[in-house]
Amino acid sequence: MITNMTYEESMKQLETLAQQMERGELPIDALAAKLKEAQLLISSCRKQLLEADEQVKNILNPDA
Repeated sequence: MITNMTYEESMKQLETLAQQMERGELPIDALAAKLKEAQLLISSCRKQLLEADEQVKNILNPDA
């Protein structure tokens, strides 16, 4: 499940999907599902990055 993946795992999966799409390895029938999976992975990565950014800000400026 995507929500349990680390940032690194999500990025690796995105890279694999992108390579498959670029090489035309995905059948048309699977393309829509893989695009949706990529969209979910991107959202997950964005969320994790925003959370990490917030944690860093809190560490560097705990009184804010």
